[in-house]
Parts: sequence; C-alpha cells; structure tokens
Amino acid sequence: MNNKLVFFVLILIQVLFGINFTTSKVVVTEISPLFWSNIRFLFAGGLLLLTSLILRRPHPKVDKDFVLPLIPLSLLGMSVGQTLFMIGLRYTTSINTAVITTTIPVLTLAISVLRGRDSLTAAKAIGVCLALVGVLSIKGLENLKFTSETFKGDFMVFLASLCFALFLNYSGEFVKKYDNFWITTWMFIISGILMFGFNFQEWMNFSDLNFTVKLVGCASFSIIGATILTYFLNNWALARAPSGNVALFIYLQPVVAAIIGFSFLGEQITFRMIYSSIFIFLGLLVTIIKRPKKA
Repeated sequence: MNNKLVFFVLILIQVLFGINFTTSKVVVTEISPLFWSNIRFLFAGGLLLLTSLILRRPHPKVDKDFVLPLIPLSLLGMSVGQTLFMIGLRYTTSINTAVITTTIPVLTLAISVLRGRDSLTAAKAIGVCLALVGVLSIKGLENLKFTSETFKGDFMVFLASLCFALFLNYSGEFVKKYDNFWITTWMFIISGILMFGFNFQEWMNFSDLNFTVKLVGCASFSIIGATILTYFLNNWALARAPSGNVALFIYLQPVVAAIIGFSFLGEQITFRMIYSSIFIFLGLLVTIIKRPKKA
C-alpha cells in the first residue's frame, strides 16, 4: 500500500473534522450535544446500511469472532467515548477539554508500546513532543485551570480520550479481517441504539426542532462528511498504518480549523498560530518519515 495515499487519507480525515468544528457549532445551538451525537450515529448507520445493501457488500459471517470484538469497539470508539466526552464538557471548561484531548496520541503510543505492537524510538518521542508543544501552544495553555470544580468534567474527558486511544489500538487487526462497510455500519447502529436511552425524552420532542436550511445543511455535512466518511476512512487507515501514526494526525485538527476560520470566517492568522503549526508539522515529519535501516 502506498504510504502517500495513507497519509493523504489521514490528512483528509482531519480536514473533515476541522470543517465539522464550524458546522457542529451551528447544530448544537439548536440540539443538545449528546442528543446530536445520538442522531449522527443512528442516521449514519442507516445510510451506510442502505449503501452496503445497494452495493451488495458481502456480510461477514455472524459468529463470535465478528460479534464479540464489534461490541466493545463500538463502545470505545463511539457511544461510551462520545457520551463521556459530551457529559464531561458540561462540567469543565472548553480549554481544559481541548488540552486533555491532546493526550490521545500520547496514550495511543503508550498503549501500543505496552502491548509490544510498537517501539518507542527517539524519533517518535521527539516527534510526539514537538507536535504536542505546537498543539498546546495553539490551545492557549496559559488559560488552563484544573480545580476541584472542574475535576469531574476533566476526568470524564480524560476517560473519553482513553477510550478512543484504546479503540485505535485494538481495532487494527479487526478492521483488517472484515469488510469496512459492514464494520462501520454496525458500529454506528450499535452505538446509536446504546445512546438512545440517554436521549429518550429528546427523541419524543424531535419534531419540535426548527429545521432551517442552514441547520439541515450543517447537519447533513456532519453526518455524511464528518461521521460516515471520517470513521470509514479512519478504519481504512487503521488497517494499513500503525495506530500511533493514525492518532498523531489528530494534532492537525486545530491547524485545519484555523485555516478554515481564516478563509471563511474572517478570523486572523496570528504569529502564535504560525509557529505552533510549524512545531506540529515538524513533529509529524520526524515521526512518520522512514529512516534507512543500518546494514
């Protein structure tokens, strides 16, 4: 598999997530974040199920080898992780949340090393540190405040980050074995059903929402572009690249968000953004560039 194609896909995933920062802001002004996550997974699962049937994708054999890993991976990568994140966000600050989620690549690499699936080389350590410095600079580390009042939320956001790191680590072998369309479809459906209980009352009032053209457009992108396509591509990449590399590309999200903000929202590109982005790109390059093996 061409590494350039894998890296292109990983960058595209972050671009889609970066755009989603803007579209989601529109959606969550009308719909609660936790309910919106539930809607995304159920609608995405339904659309992908229809697509898989139309394309006549061969369904994997329904046995313990397929079902048993599918359920915990759905919990880690989607329903439990998203629920913890959304609830945690209620009890802490946005800057605390942003900083805590930067632990995902670090946790992913640490778990991979502990499992013996990866080695902690000097290049990887330096690369992760450079990228982490860049992201923390963008996030505004000086505004970070951990207090007893935010502890509950901070801890839940950290658990959400750990869930996604575990998902990245343990899904690699699974997505190599089975059809990506069906894996992603069932992950969405399982997650959507599991989250339904948290949002039962809001589903009862679903028809009361004010469906404007702007809301429908942003919601459609979030479901199709930032949910179906991103998770599908993420599973595709996990079958072809180390989980640590897949996770590290998450650090591109704030750079993408800043570029989109500059291009479409008139936001300013500051000197801080420039040098922070340089650190992030340097970190990625140091980590992913293959070095010639010693003879």
